[in-house]
Amino acid sequence: MLAMSNPFEYWPFPVLKPEVEWDEFDRDFLDFMRSAYAEGYRPRHEHCSAVEAESPSGRLVFLVFRGRRNGWEPFLTEEGQSLRLGPSYGLSDTCCVCVRPPFRAAGHLALEWLRGRSLMSLLSDFEFIGGRPEGIVLRPEYLDRSLIVPVNDG
Repeated sequence: MLAMSNPFEYWPFPVLKPEVEWDEFDRDFLDFMRSAYAEGYRPRHEHCSAVEAESPSGRLVFLVFRGRRNGWEPFLTEEGQSLRLGPSYGLSDTCCVCVRPPFRAAGHLALEWLRGRSLMSLLSDFEFIGGRPEGIVLRPEYLDRSLIVPVNDG
């Protein structure tokens, strides 16, 4: 019997592409991985199609790539309970709500969730834009912030 390998790779991993060839996604993705790792969240990825990180407090975020236009669908967990974005926008619990590009927006949602912000507070950083699948975009005032700077939930 062959041993199954884990398709996820934990950060830090080698970045083979030279920095001069990085695009916006590469920078945002690596900023997220570095920030999450520096804060102790154990980030990992699967060929940039799925990203996961967990906090010591029991929060988990799992981002699934849904296409260049749709962005990333977040799956949030706290103390073993799954929280979906749909009900926050009057949609069903099974409705897909994606964080539209750039990846910096999904990284913002993921890091702020892991840092302990409440879902309602965190979603105030985003604007619901609908579409198919439903989507949210990060408000411009948050797009310019570095992923490294935590937002106070006070």
